[in-house]
Amino acid sequence: MFTYIEEDGEIVAIDDPQYSKEISEKRYNLLLKNSNIPDFYYTIDFKDYKGNKELESFKKVLYYANNCYKEEFNFVSLYIYGNNNTQKTAIACNILKQCMRKGLNAQFILAGVLIDKLMKLQGFSQDTKLYYEIEVIKNCDILLIDDIFDPNKSLFWKNSDNKNMIVSEWDIFLRDILAKKVKLIITSNFDKTIIKQYYGQSLYELIDRNFVEIEFTESIKEVRKLNVSAVFENMYNKEGIWK
Repeated sequence: MFTYIEEDGEIVAIDDPQYSKEISEKRYNLLLKNSNIPDFYYTIDFKDYKGNKELESFKKVLYYANNCYKEEFNFVSLYIYGNNNTQKTAIACNILKQCMRKGLNAQFILAGVLIDKLMKLQGFSQDTKLYYEIEVIKNCDILLIDDIFDPNKSLFWKNSDNKNMIVSEWDIFLRDILAKKVKLIITSNFDKTIIKQYYGQSLYELIDRNFVEIEFTESIKEVRKLNVSAVFENMYNKEGIWK
């Protein structure tokens, strides 16, 4: 849709900025809906980060989010790690949302859910729905794999044969998706040394050479607990009587 303005005495047609804005917003909302990002993170933005925004770690993820669509960021992925409650998932989802505003197709998936799907397909499964779900993940522009490389959360980890199968599936999937120029954001409670210890040297080297490692340390556990508890503050009126 166009709007018309006068320029040098002539009437010329230009893109209607309001219409372009509306189309961009509709595209973003569609991408967001199809991204599988949990609803909880829809309205959380970088401005809502509770830690120190002057830290290098925060500046790096913000810079990546604002520039991820540029060619120089091809084959550049992020390994975001830290203890529980350090806002890793929120930060990673914000990167995805910013990328979607740049027109990139993004996908979110929990590591446990993804490896479960990959293992099911390994046995020559005829589940076309499952195959399609994996293809959607493989063909996005940027993928967030949340909560990865925790041996305590892997399927059948105590069985050595299944452990080898899990390691193999991760290796094949990650090599395949990195070769497709899909940007990867992965979050973990552990630094990269856990990969070498539990998943082997080969997978460690793959992550080490393709990912920038960024650590977050500031916990918001107490803030989160206060926010959750706050919903009960209005149970009683001023006289202390239950409403």
